[in-house]
Amino acid sequence: MQKIIIILTLFLAISSLAYAKQSLDYTGAQRVPVLLYHHILRKEENKKFKYNSGVITPELFAQQIKLLHDNGYKTITLHELEQFITKKTTLPKKSVVITFDDGYLSNLTYAYPILKKYNYTAALFLITENIRSQPETFNPDKLNYISWPELAKYSDVFQYEGHTDGFHRTVGSTSFLLAKSPEDVLIDLELSKMLLHTHYFAYPYGQYNKNTIQLVKKAGYTMAFTTRPTKAKPGTSPFEVPRYGILSTTTMQQFKNIIGIP
Repeated sequence: MQKIIIILTLFLAISSLAYAKQSLDYTGAQRVPVLLYHHILRKEENKKFKYNSGVITPELFAQQIKLLHDNGYKTITLHELEQFITKKTTLPKKSVVITFDDGYLSNLTYAYPILKKYNYTAALFLITENIRSQPETFNPDKLNYISWPELAKYSDVFQYEGHTDGFHRTVGSTSFLLAKSPEDVLIDLELSKMLLHTHYFAYPYGQYNKNTIQLVKKAGYTMAFTTRPTKAKPGTSPFEVPRYGILSTTTMQQFKNIIGIP
């Protein structure tokens, strides 16, 4: 009888440890990193933009995405992120959001096959005025943009969101969203939203203020993204969602620190 009691005690202890470990493994995310990319070019073909830190190589991008995958990270959609920060849902502990600004053709040329390989998704914030009517031939010496016919073709990986229609410009160093009249800004925001059928927006150059937020809300968007480098969490303002800019100067250790990989 004593042996049976000991065996049962050991069994219960092991079961409790297994349950505790399982509970720990499935703890939901407390904070989620949102990554911001722009342009991608191979080192040997990057002659015009080699001094622009916003241009990274496909090799570096592939290394970063593989790191995420090998460490068990899953990409989530902007809708899932919205539900998370508004406290309507939980997310897996290892969640990440990948975004690209401006809508360069290099996102399709280089990022798409890498993301698809790992069954990852990403959001492209498009300047609708720059979306081409027909696909362009990729030219690393130019800033080629995505075309309307390509949107559906690559929608298994990318979702398309707003980055203004024609107001991705500056007066001096000030964004049009701050420099132009509220009436003109609202017209631009509404046009971009209508063309893309989106609810999400990224502030050009990361510039915004309280008035900008009100105009974005009025245009019908429900979430907007900044360039403030911190993680999104439940309670984050939906119109001030932070993002980490990933640059050519971002080391792998810095990337690990951003994600939270030891």
